[in-house]
Amino acid sequence: MAHIAGKEGAELIVAVGGDGTLREVVNGIDFDRHIFGVIPAGTGNGFRRSLLIPGDVETALLNMARWKPRRIDVGVVNGDYFLNVVGVGFDAAVEKMASGKYQNLRGYFSYLAAFLEELTSFQPFESTVGYNGSQLHREDTMLIAVANGSYYGGRMCIAPRAVIDDGLLDLCLVGSINPPETTMLAVKALMQRDLTHSSILSETVKMLQIVAPKEIPVHVDGDLIGSLPLRISIKKQVLRVLAPTPAV
Repeated sequence: MAHIAGKEGAELIVAVGGDGTLREVVNGIDFDRHIFGVIPAGTGNGFRRSLLIPGDVETALLNMARWKPRRIDVGVVNGDYFLNVVGVGFDAAVEKMASGKYQNLRGYFSYLAAFLEELTSFQPFESTVGYNGSQLHREDTMLIAVANGSYYGGRMCIAPRAVIDDGLLDLCLVGSINPPETTMLAVKALMQRDLTHSSILSETVKMLQIVAPKEIPVHVDGDLIGSLPLRISIKKQVLRVLAPTPAV
C-alpha cells in the first residue's frame, strides 16, 4: 500500500509493506522530487534492517518525522529498479514453492517447508556470470544472489558486508553443496556471519550479466519476476529515504 503523489503532489512518498511493495513504489517515483518513507508490514522486511528502521509498524511511524533523509543506492535489473536482492536458483525456487504449494501455511512456516523440500529436490544448473571484466562459467550453480542490502527473507543475511550507499553490489555465487552444508550456510546467514565455503564466490561489482541455457527461477526483492538473462547495475545514492542515521 502506498500513496504516490501526482505531478503537483506531496514531496514525501510512504510505502507500507514488504520488500516487493517497496520495489513497486520506487519504480513509480521521481528521484529528483520525492523523498521515500518506509513502514515495514510484509513477511520478511529484509530491506528495512539495512536501513535500521524498526520492525514495529507503530514505532516506525512515530519515529519517521524525526529521521533525516539519507541517500542510498538503487539497483537496476533489466531496466527496472530494485532495492534489496535479486536471487537466481535455489532461493527463488523456495519462494516459488512457498507462495504456491505451501501458501496456506502462515508466515515463515511456508518458507521453512519449502526450504526443506527444495533441499533434497533442487538440481544445480549451468550458468555464466560476467562481471568486473571477467566471465565465470559454472556447471553446478545452486544460487546467485546480487545484493544491495544485507538481509532478505527476514533475518537471512546473504551479504553481511553489503553497504546500501557505496555504489556497489555484492555478488554471492554458491556452487553445488550437499544438504547438510546448505543447512549450515542457512544457519550462518541467520547468525549474520560471512558465508565462507570453497564453493562460494563473493565479489563486489558495479555491473554484471547472468545467463543460463535453461529456464531458472528468478526473484527480485522477494517477488518472482522475469527470467534469465539478467543485466544488473547500480545507481549510487540516487534515492532519498527517511531512516535513522547510521552510527559512525
